[in-house]
Amino acid sequence: MTREEELKELASSLRAALDRARRLNLPTSAYILSMALVEVSQTIEAELRGRADPE
Repeated sequence: MTREEELKELASSLRAALDRARRLNLPTSAYILSMALVEVSQTIEAELRGRADPE
């Protein structure tokens, strides 16, 4: 499994956990999970941009 695939899998898991935290009315947990999801999403985007930019 590539790093990109692992990051996408992590993002998917974070989305599922975030949805569950919201359903369970756990706002602090939902906030923390959403921040983690933002970080993972930004990392994925940066890696995709890095691959598209020739050095």
